[in-house]
Amino acid sequence: MMKTRGEFIRNYWKNYLYLEKRFLDSESYVSIEKENNDAFSFEYLSLFILLCNEFDAVTTEFCNHIEGEKRQRNINEKVGIIRDSVPNFNKYKADINERFEGYNLVPFEKFGKTSADWWHDYTYVKHYRSMTDENTHKPNYYKANLKNVFTALSALYLISCIFYERLEKDTQYSVEKSSAIFTKCGF
Repeated sequence: MMKTRGEFIRNYWKNYLYLEKRFLDSESYVSIEKENNDAFSFEYLSLFILLCNEFDAVTTEFCNHIEGEKRQRNINEKVGIIRDSVPNFNKYKADINERFEGYNLVPFEKFGKTSADWWHDYTYVKHYRSMTDENTHKPNYYKANLKNVFTALSALYLISCIFYERLEKDTQYSVEKSSAIFTKCGF
């Protein structure tokens, strides 16, 4: 079980920074602006799956830190454990630097008895990618879009910052300040 901030940086944060860089690099093809929220691509598909897998891994580690290593849990159970341990968890938002003005990312807001929209979309992209969405009449892989990727990135950033603060302070490194996109973690 992870205990120190140094372990977290080695095992998770470096990967977050790599995924954040890939997201920023995607701006060579699609400008990161609200008007492009529905844009989808193979790069977004790859990033969406990687970000959500990493979010799942960090929430598992966080739950093990809270309750000890226990049975497998689904995402709603894990988010519930974290929500019970972190006051105002559902209100946490990722403050964004001025380069990405206009975005208001509160990725945990809808987590409760059901999963958040972006996680629900991830499930469809992961398991039913080629099937057609009943509402939009488009293949589910269209859900791997700018909006969902940016929201998943913010979720990974927030859960990482929150978990990092709970770990033993063996380094002065600040994960919060090392992001090129997000400026603060809070509500």
